[in-house]
Formats: sequence, C-alpha cells, structure tokens
Amino acid sequence: MKNNSSLYAWSLLILLSLIWGISPILIKKSLISLNPFEVGALRLTFASISLLPFIFYNIREVRKKDYLILLISGIVGNLLPYFLYPIAQTQIDSNTSGVLTSLTPFFALIIGIFFYNQRATKNNLIGLLIGFLGTVTLILFSSETQSLQGNIFGLFVVLATLLYGINLNLIKHYLNHLKPITTTSFSIVSILPFALYVLFYQTPFIEHIKDFEQHKNQFLYVLTLGVLSTSMATIIFYNIIKIKDTVFASMVTYLMPVVAISIGFFDGEVINAIQGVGIILIISGVFISSKKN
Repeated sequence: MKNNSSLYAWSLLILLSLIWGISPILIKKSLISLNPFEVGALRLTFASISLLPFIFYNIREVRKKDYLILLISGIVGNLLPYFLYPIAQTQIDSNTSGVLTSLTPFFALIIGIFFYNQRATKNNLIGLLIGFLGTVTLILFSSETQSLQGNIFGLFVVLATLLYGINLNLIKHYLNHLKPITTTSFSIVSILPFALYVLFYQTPFIEHIKDFEQHKNQFLYVLTLGVLSTSMATIIFYNIIKIKDTVFASMVTYLMPVVAISIGFFDGEVINAIQGVGIILIISGVFISSKKN
C-alpha cells in the first residue's frame, strides 16, 4: 500500500513537471502581443472561472478561520507570482525562467526550518544542494544567460520562488485538512476581484478584445495557462503535498526546468553541453532528496 502511494506521488510529480514545464514557453508566446500584466490577470481570470463550480460544492468543508489563510495563499502562491513571471520574461528567455524556478525547494526548506520547526534530513540537504548546484550551472553557463549578470529581471523569478516557498508551508501547516480541490478553488477564486481590476483598468485588454483576430493565439495560450497550468496543476500539486510533504512536492521545480529547456530547444533556444550537466545534477538531486536516510 505504501509502495502504491509512493508510485502515485511520483506519477503526479512527473505529470505536474510536464504541465508546469510548458508554462514558460506559453508565457513567452503570450507576450508576443499581450501586456505582461494582462497575461497574469487573464490567466488568473480563466483559472478562477474554471474553478467556480467547486466553490459551491465544497463550501461546507471550509471553516471560518480558513478564509483568511486561503486569501493569503491565493495572493502569495498565485496572484503575485503570476504577474512576476510575465514581467521577468519580457527580458529573460523561457529556459532561464524555468531554471530559476528551481530555487523554490531551497526557500521552502529554509522557511520550514526557521518558522515551522521542520526537520531536514541529511538526504534532503544533500539533494537540495546538488539540485541547487545544477540550477547554478544552468544559469551561469547557459548560452542565453550572459546578460543575466546584473539583469534585475531575473530577480522577479527569484522573488516568485520565495513566495512559492512561503505558500508551500502555509498549505502544509494551515490548510492540510482541506481537500486539494477545495484549497485550490477557494484560494484562486478569492483573488478574482484583484485580477479583474488589473485586467480591465490596468491593461489594454479591451482594445485587444476588439481586435480579437490579431490576438486570438495569445488568448489561447493564456487560456491554457489558466485552466491547465494553474487550475489543474495546482490541484495536482496540493495532492502531492497531502500524499508526501512540501519538500517532495517542491521537487517539481527541479524537474520542470528539464521540460522547459527541452521545449525551449524545439523553439530555437540553445542547449549546450554544460546545461546537460546541470540537468543531470538536477535529476540526481531530486532522487537523493526523496530517499530516506
């Protein structure tokens, strides 16, 4: 039974890596004609609409004290990161964005240790260190990231991963009694008013709707981001947290760059030999961190 649970968790992790791995390229394609704030707000709007039915179905499960945490989770884990990524990708490529996301387990573990008395095993630390070295290798020696030295836009992704690390611990310690679909639907739908305000009052969305034919492909990319990479992916992610733990769940951000880089390659972004070494380090880090001491 335990082996089946572990296999199920790994299956979800791989599936989530594939789904989130395509997100950077979808953002890149969306930014061809859409404003970065428009991409973030529209993504959250599509995600919220797709999750609305689950609000009514699961409302009795939520306790009064959960609502504030769900709102904070929505802001920290969805609202802010989904604006930070498009802003960052106006200046950095999808490879770099996917790679930088690998910092999430580092922040999740550090926050867990300092604020939630989380105990890190030796393998957790070794695996995270190896994975982090793989991430650094990919950043420093990627053919497209020379300009990242001193480029502040990469820090927007780093900030997003810090927020993800905070959210991972919020979910684990305060919302773990809720079903994943409940946590996902309430946290994302709660920030819909913010997303709609930005969409209609801070972006050229209305003008783009009037010229729908010119922007229809970009709208389709954002729809995919909203429904697949946000709603469905977040449900899968919270399932993994319930089955395993936050450190294991955050390992998705080590596998995700492998997918992102592969897709970027087919889109014309270059992968060099040292990036290959980085990918091997990342996969090794995932394996070691998941093993018991």
